[in-house]
Amino acid sequence: MKSSLLLSLALGVSWILSPESLVIAGNISGQTGWLTFPSLIGVVILYVLCNQLLRTEGLPPAPGREFLILQHGGGSITATTLCLAACLPLTVLAGTALLVTAGYTLNEVFLYWFPNFGFSFLLLALLTILQLLRKEYGLWLQVCFVGLAMGGLLTLSLFGVFSPDKPASEILRQSTGFSFSSASLLLLLFVGHGSSLEQKARPFPLALTTGFIIFFLWILASLGHVSPEKLATSTIPYMTAARKILGEPGRQLMGVVIIFGTCGALNGLMILTRNIVDTLSREKTVPAFLSSKKQRWVLPFFLSAAIGTCMATGLAGDELLESLLRSALILWLLYYSLLCLSAVYWVQKVSAAIPYLSLFCTLLLIAACITLVVGDPHRLQMSIFIFSVLFAGGLLSTCWYFIMRHHKHAP
Repeated sequence: MKSSLLLSLALGVSWILSPESLVIAGNISGQTGWLTFPSLIGVVILYVLCNQLLRTEGLPPAPGREFLILQHGGGSITATTLCLAACLPLTVLAGTALLVTAGYTLNEVFLYWFPNFGFSFLLLALLTILQLLRKEYGLWLQVCFVGLAMGGLLTLSLFGVFSPDKPASEILRQSTGFSFSSASLLLLLFVGHGSSLEQKARPFPLALTTGFIIFFLWILASLGHVSPEKLATSTIPYMTAARKILGEPGRQLMGVVIIFGTCGALNGLMILTRNIVDTLSREKTVPAFLSSKKQRWVLPFFLSAAIGTCMATGLAGDELLESLLRSALILWLLYYSLLCLSAVYWVQKVSAAIPYLSLFCTLLLIAACITLVVGDPHRLQMSIFIFSVLFAGGLLSTCWYFIMRHHKHAP
């Protein structure tokens, strides 16, 4: 039981400890000040209610239940499209952004002589090799990655909370008011929180509870040492806060958090992608070479080649990458929203009563998706990317569906 909980936690909080999540948390805390805390509480409660919805009695309890719920609501092609759109672009774009961040961190914090892109490609190679080993090795190393990153961040957070540069009264005055757009961005902090090896339902899921504690402490520590203006505008607010809290040792400790947080986030996303593709293979909506026994010799190389190509062609140094990554995160949120909507439809059919609270939560998620796109300065590029991914995924899913159907009925 303990090992199952530990592995589930390591997968569920993998994105929470990524550099991108720390950037979002830092920027939002700078924009809204202490109002970030009630917004964060609201986001966690929303996810908890959605988690309870997805585990409602009568819904599929087996592994792969998310695909079955989506299939029930929109058919096999729609379910396959959403599953692929949620995991593949996010893994590739997040891998590109996070690996480059880890490379720059090593170069600027620890080894000035080591090429930053050299370290990025080295990490990519090591994480790819890890995917070729037995899945158990990847899971237990995930525990190590997450444990080191979490330990470092909690150490910095506790030092910052118990030795603030500002009194609590000053922190409480740092607020520009509530913003639904900012609260919507906080939803992107918990990507993949449902990735779990444990089937037991809990009132407060372990990953969400842990993530809330981590962000609450870190945001409180950051607001206690850094001005909101710096947090809101900095591209590396986590490093600014770490230096203010513990000086050079804090900067080095944050460097450890960034490097191992990157490893945990990318390894977690690769495992999540493999699990989703494995589910699609079992449901016979993707080709047989992507089955669980064969995919580890295909999928890791595909993902690694895509990430390596993005880094080698200069996308990592382009401002476009930030917009594309944000779009990929919104695609995951859209997938999760439609998953909840399908679950509401299923529950309504089974119980002959509309679950109004669940429906309200689902509509909030959909509204957040729309707000995140419409309110972004790069809304045109983001819209084009999101629709392009959905169109390409739909085309691929349709082709696979008819090919698999033809083979099924072939003599």
